[in-house]
Amino acid sequence: MELQNALFWIWLAEALGAGNRDVKRLLQVYDGPYAVYHAEEQELAAVDGISDSTKAKLQGKSLERASQILDLCERQGIGILPYTHADFPSALREIKDPPLLLYYSGTLQPFDRRLCIGMVGTRRMSAYGLRSAYKIAYELASVNALVVSGMASGIDGVAAAAALAAKAPTIAVLGCGLDIVYPKHHGILMEQIRKNGLLLSEYPPATTPNRYHFPVRNRLISGLTQGTVVVEAGIGSGSLITAKDAIQQGRKVFAVPANLGSRGADGTNGLIRDGASLILSAADIINHYAFSHAETLRTEQLPKAEKSSEADLQYLDRMGVIELTQRTSSAPRTVVQAVPEEKETKKPPKRAEGKASRASARPKKPLPAQESEPEQLSLGDLPTAAEPRSREPVKAPENLSPIQLAVFEAIPDDRAIAMDALTALDYSSGDLIAALTMLEIMGLIHKLPGGMYMKA
Repeated sequence: MELQNALFWIWLAEALGAGNRDVKRLLQVYDGPYAVYHAEEQELAAVDGISDSTKAKLQGKSLERASQILDLCERQGIGILPYTHADFPSALREIKDPPLLLYYSGTLQPFDRRLCIGMVGTRRMSAYGLRSAYKIAYELASVNALVVSGMASGIDGVAAAAALAAKAPTIAVLGCGLDIVYPKHHGILMEQIRKNGLLLSEYPPATTPNRYHFPVRNRLISGLTQGTVVVEAGIGSGSLITAKDAIQQGRKVFAVPANLGSRGADGTNGLIRDGASLILSAADIINHYAFSHAETLRTEQLPKAEKSSEADLQYLDRMGVIELTQRTSSAPRTVVQAVPEEKETKKPPKRAEGKASRASARPKKPLPAQESEPEQLSLGDLPTAAEPRSREPVKAPENLSPIQLAVFEAIPDDRAIAMDALTALDYSSGDLIAALTMLEIMGLIHKLPGGMYMKA
């Protein structure tokens, strides 16, 4: 793109702010940003269908900030993709509040020919959510679908990493500048996406993360895709905002069902109750689009992908998505935990885009603070119910530590018990939790809703 042309696109984007609903109307009236910049105040005031707020914003004619942004883009190798460019995703032109331009880093993808599927979910994922997101994303990527995420902690990060593990490109839409690593522990993941996929943002370089950016960003994830998959989402979560955006944009919403009472079940199960498509595997999604995207989907690759799509914890650890921590106390043990995420900026930015003209999408309550300790994940297959069952006594493996053996033997073979019942073993709560976690990782027990435990 010519530098002068890019300069005026950036000027207009900064003047309007992210999520401005007057973009389409403005480009219908004027032949590009250059014409808008040179329009007289009286001329702009007479344009119908554009808010007074937008008209006021367009009175500022300074190009200083636009020049600074353009310089940053050139120095950092960040591309600019304006609304009218041939490579701009046509799906985003269809939404009511399209981005005027996108900043990108990586390789532009054939958005209009490929099946694009958004994957979102909770930051505080369970083992069930981790396995589900990894398996579905890996299999989708293996059949040549483009997995799109927000690269947030938890489900988003797992989905992006799984797509890369399938040797396929993936797309991450950020709520900050492309030169900002957020969350910080996703530095390796972000670089791998840059090298093997595409990073997109509506925000210019050097824009720091802000809580008001993410609801605005979410409409791009749903708008860029033909369908959005929600894996574990509590009531009021950002993932449900994305699902709502998808519905309003006429996109398909898929949801992975969760055990009643478990964390993240209310949101996804509620979506299913309200009409979202229940999915149990990537095949359910692929079958839905097999005809419309027959030219690009490689459905014959699915059986092979299904055999190798189990979550690779060592790989996720190397990518910074989860942490596998070796600790020693009475005995060595491995703890699988979600990586803690730094808090988002609380103050809205001073520039126009931070005020998010899409004010209705702002969360009404502060986002929940991150816990001080990383959350431990249980990695056993979850049984479908907690009813007592008749079975042969389960033999304990020989490699258990004394406390692991004591805990394992204290759990009945035919029913579930609460952790409180284990306090008679005279171990500290921390040691009991560590032992239970390790037994879950080894697949010897299951954690059920309500803090109950059952042998596998």
